[in-house]
Amino acid sequence: NGLEVLRRLRKTSDMPVILLTARDAVMDKVSGLEMGADDYITKPFQHREVMARIKANLRKAELVTQAEMKTESVENEENVIVVGDLTLDLKKVEAKVKGEVVDLTIKEFEVLKYLAAQPGEVVTREMLLKKVWGYDDYVGAIRTVDVTVNRIRDKIEKDKANPKILITKRGVGYYVVGNK
Repeated sequence: NGLEVLRRLRKTSDMPVILLTARDAVMDKVSGLEMGADDYITKPFQHREVMARIKANLRKAELVTQAEMKTESVENEENVIVVGDLTLDLKKVEAKVKGEVVDLTIKEFEVLKYLAAQPGEVVTREMLLKKVWGYDDYVGAIRTVDVTVNRIRDKIEKDKANPKILITKRGVGYYVVGNK
């Protein structure tokens, strides 16, 4: 079935996948999205909507590719990432905010490093799970990212309720505020 094809595809590829199906129960939709589908469309559908969703998913995939290229470039060329008040020393695995060392776990540092390598660009939870945690199949793991980001904010933000460094783009993901 389509979910099995999706499961196998996700083992080797992160290409955008849109499930087009007659199954419209909420649990079917949730299962498809949690197994790695980027979108889920039920029949009957309008062709213009399908085309718009295809274009949106291709744009998102292009942004992800660009972000990956930037991250690789930063990691290969520099040992320090500076974004506003945030400084990450990649060799020392050390984070500083306004010059003060912040005690982060390795995973917290890796999340912050991935986001800081592309300041101002929103990174999806799924991309963080794939790139930082190495999850190809992240069923049920999305909250892991939220919890980790929350712990990072506890450590780097002066006022966690009004973050200035690590920002949530509601419904999409997270980003580190870029230099102005």
